[in-house]
Amino acid sequence: MSTNPVVHVDNLALHFVSADSVVEALKGITLNIGPGEVVGIVGESGSGKSVTALNMLRLLPRGKTKIPHGAVSVLGRDVLAMGEKELQKVRGGEVSMIFQEPMTALNPVLRVREQMFDVILRHQKITPAAAEKLSIQLLQDMKIQDAERVFNAYPHELSGGMRQRVMIAMAFSCQPKLIVADEPTTALDVTVQAQILNLLKERAKATQTSVMLITHDLAVVAQLCDRVYVMYKGKIVEEGVTRDVIGDPQHIYTRALLNALPEGKTPKSRLETVAAAMIEGGDKVAATPITASAQAGFTQFGRAQPLFEAVNATVRYAKKYNFFGRPISYNTAVDHVNLSLYEGETLSIVGESGCGKTSFANSIVGLVPLAEGELRYKGKRLQDHDEITRREVQIVFQDPQSSLDPRWPIWRIMTEPLTVGKTPGRSELRETAEGLCQLVGLDPRSIDRLPHEFSGGQRQRIAIGRALSVHPRLLLLDEPTSALDVSVQAQILNLLLDLQEKYQLSYLFISHNVAVVRHISDRVAVMYMGKVVESGTAEQVLTNPTDAYTRTLMEAVPTLERAFAAA
Repeated sequence: MSTNPVVHVDNLALHFVSADSVVEALKGITLNIGPGEVVGIVGESGSGKSVTALNMLRLLPRGKTKIPHGAVSVLGRDVLAMGEKELQKVRGGEVSMIFQEPMTALNPVLRVREQMFDVILRHQKITPAAAEKLSIQLLQDMKIQDAERVFNAYPHELSGGMRQRVMIAMAFSCQPKLIVADEPTTALDVTVQAQILNLLKERAKATQTSVMLITHDLAVVAQLCDRVYVMYKGKIVEEGVTRDVIGDPQHIYTRALLNALPEGKTPKSRLETVAAAMIEGGDKVAATPITASAQAGFTQFGRAQPLFEAVNATVRYAKKYNFFGRPISYNTAVDHVNLSLYEGETLSIVGESGCGKTSFANSIVGLVPLAEGELRYKGKRLQDHDEITRREVQIVFQDPQSSLDPRWPIWRIMTEPLTVGKTPGRSELRETAEGLCQLVGLDPRSIDRLPHEFSGGQRQRIAIGRALSVHPRLLLLDEPTSALDVSVQAQILNLLLDLQEKYQLSYLFISHNVAVVRHISDRVAVMYMGKVVESGTAEQVLTNPTDAYTRTLMEAVPTLERAFAAA
């Protein structure tokens, strides 16, 4: 068995260059990944994790990057010296990549079958029939029960978790020597996440496939990775065996990351942020101020009745059509759901991918129609409210990249809701955008940048700022922290709790991160196959569940304590 590293990065520096600026993204990093080894790369958003991974496959724009010094070797070959034809053979064949945002990584106009065929037939000499059999088997390996339906579906017809499982299946399709996984479990519920992580580890060990796992979930790192590298501001500040680094961190930044986790903290307490810890430790990182100007405009609403109610809410999607194009059968995504939410309260909905959580949230803001039932806001049917009142109900989507217009600077994106029915001046909108940036922890000087110039976590903060721009009363948060590293997650959770306490905001919070749900929630509802199978206080549901499905969810939650106990 070869002991030569599958990946060797030696003193690599990388700069992003433009006509008027140079950004040092990587500042002399060195790392190695051995055969069959699972190595984690952790660090906050913008630390250089994804840049390191993308550079290994030369996926960064050549004209906008410069490598002053350093070397990158993959499978014993100099990646920086490879031509495009050689790189095309390596990509997808010997090295596969699982991207963070599956909706943007998958082609929206091609079915899953065509996209899987493209990868398999490009790198393997097999027939289309054999490629189809392999594709369906790979989807089944990803614990997709209706693999044939998913195989013939378009990406938009699948949930976020389903799309991510398709990406992972494609990554395994050509038996690569190295899989680069950039936040591969971000969109997955805890049960599927546990299955996928076990599958990644088992396949890595059985086939000697190496895995480079980029993640902000330290519990996942503790559960899966043999070794870990901690990145901060383009540098590796700590490395070693996972149990040593996470169990007894030496660097102040690693300790700050662990302290920012909601796991083990008192619910609804303020979390320690990495920015504050680094300032105390001597590294001046800008804290996240809360500005009065960005928060102005909220009003109170009494608690005499629920702010929001769902009464037998049912959502169906057409499954088959007749000759005239009329639907003749349906899939029921939300099945007679009854829920209520009071002023100043956080109701969280948890459940596996495809259980109907997002469909329910989309029905509240009118993105999908109800087939049966009723939605009430302040005692009236939601659809009967005028446009001004409906502004009080806003949503933050799971995938920030696909929800932001790629052609607009963020000042326009964040203030777009303010222009509906009104014509505010450009200077007024830009000033508001600066306040919103401060509110969600972004540099106000970045308001002229485009979405692709931000990291995944930063894009999610832009989406949250946009939702806050019209001063909502009810905020629907669909996996709002799934793309955020633990440091920014702590900032956002603190922000949400601060705003809720001061302005009695109500949150419908959808998440598969049970530690986050436990920290922020007053009540929790558990959904399974479109139905609410259990609901109650957060303490009751998460600590002492009565439903068998809820117990299964809780047992699948990765925790640092459980990972170290199993080691």
